[in-house]
Amino acid sequence: MKKIIILALGMLAILCSCGSNEKKDDRVMVASGFVKGLGNATTSVAYYDLKKDKPGCKLSGFSGNEDFGRWSDEEVCSLTFSKIVPNSDLTAKIEVFHSKPGGDPTKYDAFANDQFICSGETYPGIININVPAKVVGNSKKLVLSFKIKNAVRPIDINPDHKDIRLLGMAFSNVTLYGFSLFTDDENAEEEANEEKEEVDNDDDEDYDDEEDED
Repeated sequence: MKKIIILALGMLAILCSCGSNEKKDDRVMVASGFVKGLGNATTSVAYYDLKKDKPGCKLSGFSGNEDFGRWSDEEVCSLTFSKIVPNSDLTAKIEVFHSKPGGDPTKYDAFANDQFICSGETYPGIININVPAKVVGNSKKLVLSFKIKNAVRPIDINPDHKDIRLLGMAFSNVTLYGFSLFTDDENAEEEANEEKEEVDNDDDEDYDDEEDED
Protein backbone atom coordinates (compact mmCIF):
# COMPACT_ATOMS: atom_id res chain seq x y z
CA MET A 1 0.00 0.00 0.00
CA LYS A 2 2.84 2.44 0.87
CA LYS A 3 4.49 1.80 -2.51
CA ILE A 4 1.22 2.53 -4.35
CA ILE A 5 0.77 5.81 -2.46
CA ILE A 6 4.38 6.86 -3.18
CA LEU A 7 4.02 6.06 -6.89
CA ALA A 8 0.75 7.98 -7.07
CA LEU A 9 2.29 11.02 -5.39
CA GLY A 10 5.27 10.82 -7.77
CA MET A 11 3.06 10.84 -10.85
CA LEU A 12 1.04 13.75 -9.42
CA ALA A 13 4.25 15.73 -8.84
CA ILE A 14 5.38 15.15 -12.43
CA LEU A 15 2.07 16.34 -13.86
CA CYS A 16 2.01 19.39 -11.57
CA SER A 17 5.53 20.40 -12.57
CA CYS A 18 4.72 20.05 -16.29
CA GLY A 19 1.53 22.09 -16.28
CA SER A 20 -1.90 21.51 -17.75
CA ASN A 21 -3.58 20.65 -21.06
CA GLU A 22 -1.64 17.40 -21.53
CA LYS A 23 -1.98 15.48 -24.78
CA LYS A 24 -0.78 11.92 -24.69
CA ASP A 25 -0.28 9.09 -27.16
CA ASP A 26 1.57 5.79 -26.82
CA ARG A 27 4.97 7.49 -26.68
CA VAL A 28 4.77 11.27 -26.37
CA MET A 29 3.31 13.49 -23.66
CA VAL A 30 2.96 17.16 -24.55
CA ALA A 31 2.26 19.62 -21.75
CA SER A 32 1.46 23.30 -22.15
CA GLY A 33 1.12 25.86 -19.40
CA PHE A 34 3.43 26.76 -16.52
CA VAL A 35 6.56 24.63 -16.46
CA LYS A 36 8.74 24.81 -13.37
CA GLY A 37 11.88 26.79 -14.16
CA LEU A 38 10.66 27.69 -17.65
CA GLY A 39 7.56 29.83 -17.04
CA ASN A 40 4.74 29.57 -19.55
CA ALA A 41 5.93 27.12 -22.17
CA THR A 42 5.04 24.16 -24.31
CA THR A 43 7.29 21.16 -23.87
CA SER A 44 7.29 17.42 -24.38
CA VAL A 45 8.78 14.17 -23.15
CA ALA A 46 9.06 11.33 -25.65
CA TYR A 47 10.20 7.74 -25.10
CA TYR A 48 11.72 5.55 -27.82
CA ASP A 49 12.16 1.83 -27.15
CA LEU A 50 14.89 0.33 -29.33
CA LYS A 51 13.89 -3.17 -28.29
CA LYS A 52 10.80 -2.82 -30.46
CA ASP A 53 10.56 -3.43 -34.22
CA LYS A 54 9.29 0.16 -34.62
CA PRO A 55 10.95 2.30 -31.95
CA GLY A 56 9.25 5.51 -33.12
CA CYS A 57 12.34 7.14 -34.61
CA LYS A 58 14.35 6.49 -37.78
CA LEU A 59 17.58 4.59 -37.29
CA SER A 60 20.76 4.39 -39.34
CA GLY A 61 23.89 2.39 -38.56
CA PHE A 62 22.14 0.01 -36.16
CA SER A 63 21.62 -3.75 -36.36
CA GLY A 64 18.24 -5.41 -35.83
CA ASN A 65 16.45 -5.25 -32.51
CA GLU A 66 17.30 -7.78 -29.80
CA ASP A 67 15.85 -8.39 -26.33
CA PHE A 68 18.10 -5.68 -24.83
CA GLY A 69 17.90 -3.11 -27.66
CA ARG A 70 20.10 -2.55 -30.71
CA TRP A 71 23.82 -2.51 -31.37
CA SER A 72 25.43 0.22 -33.41
CA ASP A 73 27.13 -1.69 -36.23
CA GLU A 74 28.76 1.07 -38.28
CA GLU A 75 31.35 3.73 -37.54
CA VAL A 76 28.55 6.32 -37.41
CA CYS A 77 25.05 5.61 -36.12
CA SER A 78 22.17 8.07 -35.99
CA LEU A 79 18.66 8.48 -34.66
CA THR A 80 16.21 10.87 -36.35
CA PHE A 81 13.38 12.32 -34.27
CA SER A 82 10.42 14.16 -35.79
CA LYS A 83 7.85 16.59 -34.36
CA ILE A 84 10.52 18.54 -32.49
CA VAL A 85 9.58 21.98 -31.14
CA PRO A 86 11.74 24.43 -33.17
CA ASN A 87 14.24 26.66 -31.37
CA SER A 88 14.02 24.66 -28.14
CA ASP A 89 16.69 23.30 -25.84
CA LEU A 90 16.61 19.49 -25.75
CA THR A 91 18.14 16.70 -23.70
CA ALA A 92 18.45 13.14 -24.94
CA LYS A 93 18.77 10.60 -22.13
CA ILE A 94 20.16 7.37 -23.58
CA GLU A 95 20.33 4.04 -21.79
CA VAL A 96 23.41 2.11 -22.93
CA PHE A 97 23.02 -1.62 -22.29
CA HIS A 98 26.42 -2.75 -23.64
CA SER A 99 29.65 -0.90 -24.28
CA LYS A 100 32.07 -2.19 -26.91
CA PRO A 101 32.98 -5.89 -26.84
CA GLY A 102 36.08 -6.61 -24.81
CA GLY A 103 35.12 -4.76 -21.64
CA ASP A 104 36.54 -1.31 -22.41
CA PRO A 105 34.39 1.84 -22.48
CA THR A 106 33.02 2.99 -25.82
CA LYS A 107 34.52 6.28 -26.98
CA TYR A 108 32.39 8.55 -29.15
CA ASP A 109 31.80 12.00 -30.61
CA ALA A 110 28.18 13.17 -30.47
CA PHE A 111 26.57 15.40 -33.13
CA ALA A 112 23.15 17.01 -33.44
CA ASN A 113 21.95 18.09 -36.89
CA ASP A 114 25.56 17.64 -38.12
CA GLN A 115 26.95 20.01 -35.46
CA PHE A 116 29.46 18.72 -32.91
CA ILE A 117 28.06 18.58 -29.37
CA CYS A 118 30.53 16.69 -27.19
CA SER A 119 32.97 13.81 -26.83
CA GLY A 120 32.75 11.10 -24.21
CA GLU A 121 33.22 7.52 -23.23
CA THR A 122 30.81 5.17 -21.54
CA TYR A 123 30.36 1.81 -19.93
CA PRO A 124 26.79 0.47 -19.65
CA GLY A 125 24.72 3.21 -18.06
CA ILE A 126 23.17 6.55 -18.96
CA ILE A 127 24.39 9.17 -21.47
CA ASN A 128 22.83 12.65 -21.35
CA ILE A 129 23.24 14.77 -24.48
CA ASN A 130 22.18 18.41 -24.20
CA VAL A 131 21.25 20.02 -27.53
CA PRO A 132 21.12 23.85 -27.48
CA ALA A 133 18.21 25.67 -29.12
CA LYS A 134 20.57 27.29 -31.65
CA VAL A 135 21.48 23.80 -32.93
CA VAL A 136 17.82 22.79 -33.25
CA GLY A 137 17.03 26.05 -35.08
CA ASN A 138 13.79 26.28 -37.04
CA SER A 139 13.77 22.57 -37.82
CA LYS A 140 11.09 20.20 -36.54
CA LYS A 141 13.55 17.33 -36.91
CA LEU A 142 16.53 16.32 -34.79
CA VAL A 143 19.24 14.00 -36.08
CA LEU A 144 21.38 12.73 -33.22
CA SER A 145 24.55 11.00 -34.43
CA PHE A 146 27.41 9.18 -32.76
CA LYS A 147 30.82 8.62 -34.32
CA ILE A 148 32.23 5.54 -32.59
CA LYS A 149 36.00 5.80 -32.19
CA ASN A 150 36.82 2.27 -31.01
CA ALA A 151 34.20 -0.08 -32.41
CA VAL A 152 35.34 -3.68 -32.76
CA ARG A 153 34.24 -6.90 -34.41
CA PRO A 154 33.70 -9.76 -31.92
CA ILE A 155 35.41 -12.19 -34.29
CA ASP A 156 38.60 -10.10 -34.04
CA ILE A 157 38.59 -10.58 -30.25
CA ASN A 158 37.67 -14.26 -30.32
CA PRO A 159 38.03 -16.14 -33.63
CA ASP A 160 35.52 -18.71 -32.37
CA HIS A 161 32.91 -15.97 -32.25
CA LYS A 162 31.46 -15.70 -35.75
CA ASP A 163 29.91 -12.22 -35.27
CA ILE A 164 31.52 -9.94 -37.89
CA ARG A 165 29.49 -6.82 -37.07
CA LEU A 166 31.41 -3.66 -36.16
CA LEU A 167 29.95 -3.13 -32.67
CA GLY A 168 30.26 0.12 -30.74
CA MET A 169 27.54 0.27 -28.10
CA ALA A 170 24.04 -1.08 -27.62
CA PHE A 171 21.16 1.33 -26.95
CA SER A 172 18.11 0.14 -25.00
CA ASN A 173 16.00 3.28 -25.14
CA VAL A 174 16.05 7.04 -25.56
CA THR A 175 14.03 9.62 -23.64
CA LEU A 176 13.90 12.97 -25.41
CA TYR A 177 13.04 15.95 -23.23
CA GLY A 178 11.73 19.13 -24.85
CA PHE A 179 13.88 21.23 -22.52
CA SER A 180 17.40 21.16 -21.09
CA LEU A 181 17.76 19.01 -17.99
CA PHE A 182 21.00 20.77 -17.11
CA THR A 183 21.55 24.53 -17.10
CA ASP A 184 24.90 26.27 -17.45
CA ASP A 185 24.59 27.38 -13.81
CA GLU A 186 24.16 23.78 -12.66
CA ASN A 187 27.16 22.68 -14.69
CA ALA A 188 29.26 25.55 -13.35
CA GLU A 189 28.20 24.76 -9.77
CA GLU A 190 29.08 21.09 -10.23
CA GLU A 191 32.51 21.98 -11.65
CA ALA A 192 33.10 24.42 -8.78
CA ASN A 193 32.23 21.74 -6.23
CA GLU A 194 34.60 19.28 -7.91
CA GLU A 195 37.41 21.88 -7.85
CA LYS A 196 36.69 22.60 -4.18
CA GLU A 197 36.90 18.90 -3.35
CA GLU A 198 40.27 18.69 -5.13
CA VAL A 199 41.59 21.71 -3.18
CA ASP A 200 40.34 20.26 0.11
CA ASN A 201 42.02 16.94 -0.67
CA ASP A 202 45.30 18.73 -1.50
CA ASP A 203 45.10 20.65 1.79
CA ASP A 204 44.56 17.42 3.71
CA GLU A 205 47.59 15.84 2.01
CA ASP A 206 49.76 18.89 2.83
CA TYR A 207 48.63 18.75 6.47
CA ASP A 208 49.50 15.06 6.65
CA ASP A 209 52.96 15.78 5.20
CA GLU A 210 53.58 18.47 7.81
CA GLU A 211 52.64 16.07 10.61
CA ASP A 212 55.03 13.47 9.21
CA GLU A 213 57.87 16.03 9.19
CA ASP A 214 57.21 16.92 12.86
